[in-house]
Amino acid sequence: MESGFVKKQVLVNCEENEIRVAFLEDDQLVDLFIEKMDDLSSVGNLYKAIVEDVVPSLKAAFVDIGMERKAFLHFNDFSVEALSPSDKNTKGLIRRFFSILGKEEEEEIKPPHTPPRQNADPAAILQKGQTLIVQAIKDEIGRKGPRVSSNIAIPGRYLVLLPYPSQRGGISRKIENERERQRLRRILGQIKTANRSFIIRTAGMGMSDEAIKSDIGHLKHIWANILRKFRQKGAPLLLHNDHDILYRIVRDNFSEDIDEIIVDYVGAAKQIKRILRQMIPGLVDRIRLFSQPANLFHYYNVEKQIKRACERRVWLRSGGYVVFDETEALTAIDVNSGRFVSKKTQEKTVLKTNMEACKVIAQQLRLRDIGGIIVIDFIDMKEHENRKAVEQELQRLLRADRAKSTLLPISEFGLVELTRKRVRQSLRHQIFSKCPYCEGSGRVLSPNQIWLQIKYSLLDLLQKRPRPQEVTVMMHPRTKKYLQEKLQAALDHLANKYKIPISLLSSEDLHIEDFQVRYILSGHSEMLPKGVRNHQEGKSASPTLPEKL
Repeated sequence: MESGFVKKQVLVNCEENEIRVAFLEDDQLVDLFIEKMDDLSSVGNLYKAIVEDVVPSLKAAFVDIGMERKAFLHFNDFSVEALSPSDKNTKGLIRRFFSILGKEEEEEIKPPHTPPRQNADPAAILQKGQTLIVQAIKDEIGRKGPRVSSNIAIPGRYLVLLPYPSQRGGISRKIENERERQRLRRILGQIKTANRSFIIRTAGMGMSDEAIKSDIGHLKHIWANILRKFRQKGAPLLLHNDHDILYRIVRDNFSEDIDEIIVDYVGAAKQIKRILRQMIPGLVDRIRLFSQPANLFHYYNVEKQIKRACERRVWLRSGGYVVFDETEALTAIDVNSGRFVSKKTQEKTVLKTNMEACKVIAQQLRLRDIGGIIVIDFIDMKEHENRKAVEQELQRLLRADRAKSTLLPISEFGLVELTRKRVRQSLRHQIFSKCPYCEGSGRVLSPNQIWLQIKYSLLDLLQKRPRPQEVTVMMHPRTKKYLQEKLQAALDHLANKYKIPISLLSSEDLHIEDFQVRYILSGHSEMLPKGVRNHQEGKSASPTLPEKL
């Protein structure tokens, strides 16, 4: 292996009601996306919304986008260009808006393409019952409804379309080379028009003019369809769905340096292949089909790494450890040496432990998708140069994070404060559900995670020789209800495939995470270990390589 070479793999695990996509670097999990089919993210979706209430004291409006909770639209995220052209009162409202500013518009106004004026007060024009185009920028989290903006941005592979005349394009801040920025500015000048502009994404760095411009037609087609629906149909209405996790992840996260894409469902593999032919043709031949009955994530040791990412304590190679405590208001991260350090080598060892912690913290912030205010308590360092080195190392590692973060200088006490933007629920909230025994003070595995353990326990059992004549799975009543409501078809498929009846029983005596598999073999009743999948951890002793599509 070449010095500095990093092996990059993408694993795509498709279950009955969930898709998981893991990004690995040298077999280490660095990023994870989980999309539940019955709980899809709304971020990036465009809606035709109805204004429900305007609250000047909050500098915000609440709008109905068709969800249970009303969406929050801050005045800073409001653009008058997003107002409905079908609203009979829109023209009069906009004229009233400009007259308040002392700038009466003489020409005919054609919303939603009228540029907003500086120092505009949205409270002067937003009224209950109005319709406008908004885009979800943050999912519902806890009891908070989604957050939306009427400053629309539609991402493509290399470009982001900004469809309103007042919006200004630009170049991703992550592109730092000045010569490259000058080249991209020239391209922006060629594609910008009076009615729209673009942002060149990080993926556009180093790409040819033709490749970057190839995005324009696709983005214009999406915007034209959005406007057509907006003008022809009533509100609230979903105008553009950005839910397709496979399309979105390929568009936003795939790059030409990926060595292997391993998919465990042929339909998803074909879909990814179609998307890659349009976006990154060089990756098409790197798709592999994982056709074994085992869990793909378990086979590549990802399940263990996900579990580790949900633990409170993460150990360092030096023997130290990092503690993650997530609360409603902030996340506290504490770095500990984990052992006694003599005074002679204390500063050197502390620096080494803190530098190791920087790598783990940057990785875990990204993997756990921790957002909001974060306070990191590094081990105290006496030397200013050492504190500066830790600060610079953390700052360097955070540059690889897709989420925007702001880092304050490290204090003499070893404290670092930072904010990190998050648009989805953290990994901990996606993997676990509230425990009915402690009413939310602790966590238990969600029913879908328990189903995965049951499913692969059954697969292991049903493939053995001789096969059992009958199988019964005993579980907690809540788990049984979930399986019968959501996954009965999957259970029936297993029973039909192996021609063996599978029965579900419930017992209040079982812990909510436990299950018991009983089976009849040669007239005798046998039992698998309770709640433990009956196959090896990690990769098998004689692994079979994924098939090439």
